[in-house]
Amino acid sequence: MGEQAFSFLPLSVSARPPRLVVVVPHDEDWVRWMALGLTRVSQVWGGSGSVVVPAAAVGHAGVERALAQFGPDHVVAYNPSWASVDRLFPGLVDRLITGQQVEDEAAREAATQMLRDTAWSHAIVAQAEEAAEDLRSRLAVNRREDLVQLTHLFDACSPSDLTELGAVARVPLYGVPRGLVTTTEALSCAMVIGVQEQLGTAEVDASVWQAATVHQAEPEAVAEVRLAAGSDALAVRSHEAALCIPVQRGIPNRDTLLVFGDKPEDYALSEALRQTYSRVFWVPWSEPSRNEGWLYTRSYTQDRILATSASLTLDEVRERSDASWRLRIPSVDPDRDVEPEVVASAEVDFSCRQMVVLRDAWEQPCSLPVLVGEEGSLDAALSLPGEVPAGLDPDRHRWQVTLTAKNHPVPPLHTLTNSAVIAADQNPWETFVRPADGGITYWSHRFDFVSAGASLAGRLAAPRLSWPAIGKVLQHAAAAQNTAIRPSAAGKRAAIAERLLGSRTELEQLASSPGWPVLRAFTSKKADWELPPGSAWKLKSGLVLSWDAVAAYKQKDWDEHARRAELDRWASQGVVRRGLVLGCCHCPIYEFYPLAEITQAYSCRRCGGENSLVQGRWKSPLPEPSWYYELHPAVRELVENDGDVPLLATQFLRTQHWARPALVCEEFEVLRSGTPFVEIDFALATLDQVWLGEAKSGDVLASSPREQKREACKLIEGCVALGAGGLVLATSKPGWSDATVQVLQHEVQGRRVASRVTPRIVLLAGLGTKPHLTVLKA
Repeated sequence: MGEQAFSFLPLSVSARPPRLVVVVPHDEDWVRWMALGLTRVSQVWGGSGSVVVPAAAVGHAGVERALAQFGPDHVVAYNPSWASVDRLFPGLVDRLITGQQVEDEAAREAATQMLRDTAWSHAIVAQAEEAAEDLRSRLAVNRREDLVQLTHLFDACSPSDLTELGAVARVPLYGVPRGLVTTTEALSCAMVIGVQEQLGTAEVDASVWQAATVHQAEPEAVAEVRLAAGSDALAVRSHEAALCIPVQRGIPNRDTLLVFGDKPEDYALSEALRQTYSRVFWVPWSEPSRNEGWLYTRSYTQDRILATSASLTLDEVRERSDASWRLRIPSVDPDRDVEPEVVASAEVDFSCRQMVVLRDAWEQPCSLPVLVGEEGSLDAALSLPGEVPAGLDPDRHRWQVTLTAKNHPVPPLHTLTNSAVIAADQNPWETFVRPADGGITYWSHRFDFVSAGASLAGRLAAPRLSWPAIGKVLQHAAAAQNTAIRPSAAGKRAAIAERLLGSRTELEQLASSPGWPVLRAFTSKKADWELPPGSAWKLKSGLVLSWDAVAAYKQKDWDEHARRAELDRWASQGVVRRGLVLGCCHCPIYEFYPLAEITQAYSCRRCGGENSLVQGRWKSPLPEPSWYYELHPAVRELVENDGDVPLLATQFLRTQHWARPALVCEEFEVLRSGTPFVEIDFALATLDQVWLGEAKSGDVLASSPREQKREACKLIEGCVALGAGGLVLATSKPGWSDATVQVLQHEVQGRRVASRVTPRIVLLAGLGTKPHLTVLKA
C-alpha cells in the first residue's frame, strides 16, 4: 500500500430534510388514493421536496429516469391505516367490527380504535410494497444489502425515522381539502399546494381547477381554507412551511415543461419533474382549455416550451400541443411567442439539479483533514462531529447532512453504494451514508441502538467518509455490470507524464503551451521549424536536441529567456534529461548518456568497453561537447501518438459550467470476460454524472462506414457498461465529417426505437484553435 499524504479538504455543508419517493397503492379510482398519499406526505417534514407516485407508474422508463435524476434518500411504500382507508370507503371499520359481534360497548370502542390505528392489509398494499422494492433496487437506494433504514411510510411517523411537518413549522398551514380531490384536474392543482384532511365536499368546476393549475394559484374553495387558517398561513407543500428553500446547481433551467395525459404515469412524471424543473404543468384534461393560452406568454417562460407525456405517443402529444398553441394569448411582439417542442418522456433534458435545503443551514464552509491516497482518493482523518442546525432539536427531528467537496465531486451513480464513500475502518451500521448531489450525504442519527441518556455526540452520527478517486468510481461502475477496466498503454504513459509534472492539470497546460511543438520535435515527426546543423542527432534510442535547436524555434510571446527557463524546468521535472552524446573507442556507436551517468571514465552501453571522456569521444568539433536533451520515453510516445488531443479536450471541458469541478481519468480499456472490447480516451466525473470521451486528430472515427458504425457502437456500449450519462467525441479538426455525424445519428435513433439506454452525445471540435461544443441531434 502506498504512502498517504495529509491535507485539508474544503467542504460545503448543507442540512436538509430527507428526500422520499413514496409509492402509493391504488385501485381503479387512483386519483382518490393519490389524494390520500399526498395528504400523508404533506404532513411529513420534507414533503415539499419529496415525490409521491402511484404503484402502477413504477417501471415506466420516463418516470424512472426522472426519479433517478431526483436522487431520493429513501424509496418507501405508503401503508395507510384502517382509519385512513375508512375515509375513502366510509363505514369500512364499522362493518368489520359489527361482523365480529362485540356486544360490550367499551370493548367495541376499544376494538374499533385498535383497528383504526392498525396498518391496513390488502393486495394493493402488497403490490405497492413490491413496486417500491423493485424501484429501490433499480435506483440502488436504501436497499437491504446497504443497511436500509426506512421501507414504509405509515400514518404516524416513528420518532426515529421521520419528522412531522408540524414539529418544524412556525406558522399555520393549509392545503386542498382531501374530499375535493376527486378528479385529475383537482389533483393537478393539489400536488402543488398539498392536501390536508379537512372538511370539503363542495363541488368545484373542472375549469376552476384548470385555471388554478395554469396560473399556479388556488381556487376559491382553497382560498377560504387558507383564510380560515390565518393571514400568515402557508401551503403544506411549500418549501417555506418547512423552513426550506430550493437550491439549483448549475445554470437554472428556464424551460417550461408541459405534461399531457390523464394516466397515473403522467401524474408521476409531472410529480418527479417538478423537483428538477422550475416550471412544470400537468395538463390532464383532454380538451384544450382557454386557460392554457396563458402558458405561452412571455411572463411564464424565457426559453423553450417542451411538451411531453408518459402515456401518449409523440404524434398524439404533437396534436394536443398544437391545439393548445392555437389558443395562446399573442404577445405584443409575435416573434417572441414560444411554440412548444415535442420531446419523449425518456429524453427530457436534465441540465440542472435541485436540492431542497434548510434555509439557515446550507452551503456553510468548513475544512476537514483528509488522507490523500496514492490513487487520489480522500479519506477523512477523523470522524465528523455531530452538529445540530439552528431551529432543529436532535431529540425530535431527523435530518440529512450533505457534504460537497470543492474540487472533488462524487458523481451520483447508482453503482456507488455506501461502501464506496466510507473510510475502511468506519462502522457501516452507524449511519446511512451514500453519494448524493455531487457529494456525500448521511443520516443525522445513528442507526444502531443508543442507550438512554446518551450525550448529543453519542446520539448523532459521526462518520468517517471517503471521497473516491475517479478510478475507483469507474471500477465500482464496471463491477456492477460484470465488466472490468484497466489502464491502456497510452493511459500508463499519460499517468507517468502526470506524475512527472505533478497533476493532470499541469499536463493539460503543457499540451496547450507553446512548448508542445518543441516536444514534438523530439519524435519521429518533422519539426515545425528548421533545425540548425548539428543541433539534432538521430540515435537508436531516439532523437536528441541541443539548446541550439530549441533556441531556433520562433514563437510569439515565448522569447528565448522563457524557452531557456522552460527547458530547465522540464529537466528538473524529468520530462527531458540533460546529457552528452558520446561514442565508444571499441565499437562504432554513439549513445546519449544522462548527466547523472557521466564521469571521466564510462562504459559503452553496447559493448561494455571502458572509455575516457576525451575530445575523441564526442562528435562535435568544438573544444568542449554541447549539452543535448533526451525526451522521457513515456512522454515521447505520448507526444508521438497525438496525446495532446485528449488533453486539450479535457482542458476545454473543465471550463464548462457543468464540468466545474471535475475529476479526470486518462485512457483505459473496458473488458468483458477478461477481453478488452473498447478503449476510452478519457473520463470525467462531475457533480451530476460520468462522461466518457474519444479524441481524434482527424474528423472520422474510422476509415470505412462499417468501421465507423462499429466504433460508435463500442463507445456507446462502453458508456452503458460504466453508467456514463454522456459521451464526448473530440477532434482537432474544425468539425466532424458529415458521414461520422450521420452514423452517430442513425445509431442513436436505432437504440431509441429499441428502447435501449443511450448516453447524451456531444461533439467537440476545433481543439487547439477555436474549440466549440454541439449536442448531437438525432
